[in-house]
Order: sequence, then structure tokens, then C-alpha cells
Amino acid sequence: MKALHPPSSVLPSLPAWRQSVLTAWQVGILIAAWWLADEAASALHLPFSGGVVGLFVLVALLLAGWLQPAAIELGANWLLANMLLFFIPLVVSVVQFTQLLKTQGVMLFVNIGLGFASVMLATALTVEWVCRYERKLRLQKLLRQRAARAAA
Repeated sequence: MKALHPPSSVLPSLPAWRQSVLTAWQVGILIAAWWLADEAASALHLPFSGGVVGLFVLVALLLAGWLQPAAIELGANWLLANMLLFFIPLVVSVVQFTQLLKTQGVMLFVNIGLGFASVMLATALTVEWVCRYERKLRLQKLLRQRAARAAA
């Protein structure tokens, strides 16, 4: 499957307007993928959100080589760079519910801390697993190449 745009090494040579259009296109693709995954999760009555389904599908496509990282790189970088903007409504909500913070603030922050720690731990374990898996694949490839050279 062909990538949606040239590899990142070519991107700096693209005009700024073209990079902007490419970024908007990729953000649109990522939003559409999230929406489709959310619809699938709802239709299948899955116990987790569509974002999780979309993440697993995206990782599977990347690992299988059907989707090149360059195909979503600009859009993903833009979303990451502007992530704080997506949390402004959350901050406004917290400011509106100061009474809740006064009565149950400690418990709320403990839960947020535990959730944060859980996410960080799960992310670290996943990254470690993927790195080990990639090392294993590279080693297998190297051993196959050596065996082929020895047989020749």
C-alpha cells in the first residue's frame, strides 16, 4: 500500500502551503479513523472506547507495514503540538466546580494520580514490549540472512 505522501525527508522541500494542506488532510484522516473506530465500538457494544479500538487498529496497520508512519506524521505532530487546546473545556469545567474540589478534591486528585500512573506504566510496558518484539524480528531476519549466505 502506498503512503499518502512522500517520506518525511522530502517534506522540508515542499512549499509551506502544501505542507499545510497535507497536515489538514492527515488530521482529517486521523479524525475519520477515530470516528469510524468509535462507531465500530458502539455497534459492537465493546466495553472500551472507540479511541482504544482506533489505536489498536492504527498500531496493527503500522506494524504490518500497510500504513507508513510518514502517511500520518504531519497530522499527528500537529495534534500533539496543539493538544493543550483540546483540554481548555476541561479546565473551564474545573473552575466552575470549585465546591466539588473543596469537598472531594483530595480523592479526585488521588484518582487522577492513580490513573496517570496507570497510563504511564501501561505505555512504558507497551513500548518495552514493542522494542523487544522489533529486536526479535531483526535478529530473526539477521539469522535468516546468515543461514542463506552460509547455504550459498
